[in-house]
Amino acid sequence: MSGMFLLLWAGQSFANSIPSGVKVSFEFPGEGVEIAEKKPQIRCATSVPVSEERLLVLLDGVDITGVLDLASEGFTFTPIQTLASGEHQLHVIVTIDDGSGKEYLFSFSTIHQGYFDQASSDNQISTVFEQVLKRSADADYIPYQNLAVNLGSDSLVTRNNWTTGLRTNLRFLDRSAPVYAPEEKGIDLVDYVISSRYAGEKLGVLTEIGDLQLQETRNTIMGLARRGVRAVVDYKSLSVSSFRVQSEQVYGFDGGTGLNFDGRDNIRGVSVGLKLLSDTLTLRTIYLTGSEEGSSFGMYSDAGARQGDVLGFLLVDQLFAGKLNLEAEYDTSDFDADDSDEFASETSRAWNIKAGGVDGKYNYQALYEYAGRDYEVVGNQGLQRDRQGFTLTGGMQVTEHTVTLSGSRYVDNVEEDVLFPQTEQTAAMVDYSFTKFPTLPMGLGFQHSIIESSMVPEFGSPIEINTDMISTRLSHQRGAWSYNLNTSYSIQDDRTPADYDTRAQTYSFAPMYYSEHLSFSPNLSFIRSTDDTRDVDTDTRTMSLDLRGDLYAKKCLYELAGNFSQMEMSDKAMKMEILSTTFRIAYVPGEKIFGLLNPSIGLRGLYNKTDDQVYEQTTEEFALLLAISTSIGISF
Repeated sequence: MSGMFLLLWAGQSFANSIPSGVKVSFEFPGEGVEIAEKKPQIRCATSVPVSEERLLVLLDGVDITGVLDLASEGFTFTPIQTLASGEHQLHVIVTIDDGSGKEYLFSFSTIHQGYFDQASSDNQISTVFEQVLKRSADADYIPYQNLAVNLGSDSLVTRNNWTTGLRTNLRFLDRSAPVYAPEEKGIDLVDYVISSRYAGEKLGVLTEIGDLQLQETRNTIMGLARRGVRAVVDYKSLSVSSFRVQSEQVYGFDGGTGLNFDGRDNIRGVSVGLKLLSDTLTLRTIYLTGSEEGSSFGMYSDAGARQGDVLGFLLVDQLFAGKLNLEAEYDTSDFDADDSDEFASETSRAWNIKAGGVDGKYNYQALYEYAGRDYEVVGNQGLQRDRQGFTLTGGMQVTEHTVTLSGSRYVDNVEEDVLFPQTEQTAAMVDYSFTKFPTLPMGLGFQHSIIESSMVPEFGSPIEINTDMISTRLSHQRGAWSYNLNTSYSIQDDRTPADYDTRAQTYSFAPMYYSEHLSFSPNLSFIRSTDDTRDVDTDTRTMSLDLRGDLYAKKCLYELAGNFSQMEMSDKAMKMEILSTTFRIAYVPGEKIFGLLNPSIGLRGLYNKTDDQVYEQTTEEFALLLAISTSIGISF
């Protein structure tokens, strides 16, 4: 890592002269010293004055150079947040006159006094107030006044092997317009998690209460975010996990603590895992049951409650030092999609097997999966069912050449129900990258896909579409500038009696400039889609811009973002232009008020215009707002 930092600083010219004999001494707390402070002032002395341009200082791997207090005799730093108990590393690199870096590595330790080994609380309060100065009638969705205050808090106490924490986000909202559910005016709870962990030599215990993220397997629970409780116990190679959460998606204090399970609308589960053969083989069993209403925050359904259970088995094995990794899952479900109707629950199954690995310059992965027509799981809205098929992927990297190949074939209607057609999707892809020139990487890709149907009912419409696409990419890096050029051309051949053939071509150019005080990211693109049946072209031209920067030692911040699109059809059926822009300019005092407040005051605005030149309809909206914001960081 130190070599990377040295490269960043080498080869630059600097104002002050620093000889090779420069010395850096660690004055406080001092090398190897243990100090009973949460935010100890760190002080280093230098034998000659050193400017910020010649200095790189890392505390526990984090760059703190920009927040140092520099003086002719050295520098000091006072942490904003509490340092964790334990050992800390201070890494100092000084660039001397010949362009090389001279490195110093120091260490010290901190402890927290009192009953607890460590007790800390990091809190961030941010406030944004906006007042409309002028707005158009079409921008009445913007309230005249809006006040939002957010409190993020992360607290932690540790004693011996126990660690207990509270992470929460609170929000105060007030505006001169109605707010929409689930938000409410006044103070409300965004999310919270209370956790307690025991870490022993052989035994580990974790309990969590609040807004949880649950992750089991792809066919059971995958990315479920709900409010509830979870407990995990690890003993040697055995792991047992259980959870119980509300099935309703909740927000704010109205959602309660997540521990109210009197009703039936909850999801609960347990999993047991065992690691064997030096942790290279993992066996897991998962059981999940529960019910959920058709609609809640973020979800809608006009059906009744959904309920069911699922039992799953997972095997993960690593063989030959990662050259062969195996994963297999088998699940059975009993699910009722609507308990208000007269139909009983349906039993179904899903399974998949995956193999992959890396061997030198080669990598590969193979996946075969099956999910029955009636396979569903409570709380897994994104589950793909009623399909089976495989995906094969392989790659090779030889010096500057990289080749990736992939192919797949999937079919639906796995039970071949005669009331529905069966659709087969086949795809193949090859991609090539050439990186001999580090500042000029390039690549080429080709894809071929086929979608065709069979078992089409008497009055159904058949599908048979072949699509070919070729794409190219070219990038260039030169100093603070980077350039990206991408093109693609595709042909879609409809082989049914409808004969709806189409073509599409895309060109995009995206330069970007990035420096400490300015970033500039424009984007130009042109897309032409052609309806060969009617011989009609639809052209879309898009220009976008993202500009951010600061002036006067970062006391003036500015942002400008915009997008202009022009859509036109060759048969004159459509011609439309859409412009959307936003900007912000703010003044930020250089010093924090009372050492805590970091206020800014400025203007924020927007301008949007839609011009339909066929129907001669034009809409415009604009707004100009006074924006005041503050942020306070409090750690103790």
